[in-house]
Amino acid sequence: MQRPADGPQRVLDRRKAGRFMKRELVGITAAVCLSLVGLTGCTSQDVQASPPASTGSADSAAPEPVLTIEGAGEAYAKLSAASNAAREKWMAAPKPTKSNLAKHKKLAAGAADATVAFSEGLRKHHWPAEVQPIVGALDEHLQERAAGYQRVAAAGTVAEYLAAAREVPVTSSLTSHLREALGLPESAVVKGVSPR
Repeated sequence: MQRPADGPQRVLDRRKAGRFMKRELVGITAAVCLSLVGLTGCTSQDVQASPPASTGSADSAAPEPVLTIEGAGEAYAKLSAASNAAREKWMAAPKPTKSNLAKHKKLAAGAADATVAFSEGLRKHHWPAEVQPIVGALDEHLQERAAGYQRVAAAGTVAEYLAAAREVPVTSSLTSHLREALGLPESAVVKGVSPR
């Protein structure tokens, strides 16, 4: 008897059969596993890993509860204070020159550090749902601001410093929206700067 040639239809039939067998094998394996779990009486609580031992660091602490609007306002005011002060100190410095450039760069680096701390602080809290979108957007803005300050602090010349300084988004309309939502008074207006 002559064996039929392996034409396209026969190849397709073999592939279908292979897929069917794989699906059947997966289904049987899943059924066996579920049966074994049922026979042993395990529950998800029985197989959960125990929590890691506390190291005393803030990262291992239990998550904070969602802040109330009042608590969120207090947290925001505390978090923003150092960043605002560092920004004001940087902006109030006299015009940069070759002789005081190092001092200016140090002020910019301090503003970057304070802004990073502000941004990280925002992420550590559980904000009320109604302000979370504004907090998230402000966090992104603060990361851009910190990167801008870092570019200023890395400048090698007064010209590079001034060019980088012009690009720092030192204020944002997000802060006034968030302060309003939290029932806080408007923050100080940064002279000569339009919110971005």
